[in-house]
Order: sequence, then structure tokens, then C-alpha cells
Amino acid sequence: MQTIIFAILALALIGTTAAVPTFAVAKAQADEDIFYLLDQNIASGGSDNSKITTECFNYYMPILNKISVSFSVQYEQCVSQASQAAANLTATAAQQRTSFVNETTTICGVFTSCNSKSITLDFLSCYATATSTDTNGIYNLADSASNAAISLRGGLQQINDTEEICKNRAQQSMSTQTSKTYKELQACFTNGLPVVTTGTAAGF
Repeated sequence: MQTIIFAILALALIGTTAAVPTFAVAKAQADEDIFYLLDQNIASGGSDNSKITTECFNYYMPILNKISVSFSVQYEQCVSQASQAAANLTATAAQQRTSFVNETTTICGVFTSCNSKSITLDFLSCYATATSTDTNGIYNLADSASNAAISLRGGLQQINDTEEICKNRAQQSMSTQTSKTYKELQACFTNGLPVVTTGTAAGF
């Protein structure tokens, strides 16, 4: 009977994973040690009372599903927040790109205007003047572009690191809660459902 229960639980977890492919890999990793734990507990024996087994299963399965749904929400929040932060950072970089293009167009326009000079001496003098005038502008543009690239690269890496930390915390939380619930489920197979504290005991 309990081997069947283990199979049902495994299929339930696999079904939940398949239903949300976004975090399928993370959830599968988190479930791996839990499957082993439940398998070991069932192999050690427990109640043969099918009523107790069914009651335990009906009591704890909604708890396991709630943990899984909570993990899904937390995981998706990690992804959503990271995507939004990356979009904002990229939008800022896109504005800088437009500025760089405009500055470059202005600088190039000065040299292009020299090409219309029909007299070679005028053409050369025009280029010489344009070069001396725009040298600082070109260097400043190069520095600004370099700094922007470093800032964008570093910002995207920081967002990625924050996202991974967020995912790992969600995965760890799910793994811890699910492992605890499986232990309680195994105890239920042996001892029956936990005793529910009455309202009077809580001070009502």
C-alpha cells in the first residue's frame, strides 16, 4: 500500500513540475533528496491500515501542493523582477546609445562637409581644423562609451546574480518545507493524524 502511495506522490510531483516548465529543473533538483527520504521511510515499514494511510494522504497532499504552488509563485517573482530590472537597465543604455550616435553623426558631419571642397588645399585645411577641434570630443566619446559598456555589463551580471540567489532561496525553502512535511506524513502512517489543538486551548 505505501509503495503505491509513494508512486502516487511521485507522479503528483512530476505532474506539478511538468505543468510549470519555467522552474521544472529547479523543482526536480529540490525533489531528488525528498524522493530518497520518502523511499527510505516507506522501506522501513509503517501502518498497514488502509484507512490511516488514506487519511494521511488526504491530509498532507494539499499541504504539499500548497508548498509547490508557493515555490512556483516565488520562482516566477524572481524571474519577473530580474527581467524588469534588465529591461530598465537596457532601456537606459539604449538612450545612451542614441546620444553616442548623435555625437558621432555631428563629428562625422564636420569631416563630410570638407569633402565638398573642390580645392585640395582647402580640403586639407578643413580636415586639419576639424581634426584639431574634434579630438577631445572623440576621446570623450570613447571614454563615455567604454564606461557605459562596463556599467551595462556589470549591471546585467548583478541582476543575474540576484536572480540566482532569489531562485536558490525559493528552492531551499521548498525543499526544507517539503522534507519536513514528508517526515510528518511518514509519522502519520505509523501514528495516525496529528492531534488538532482546540480553540479553547488557544485562549478562545
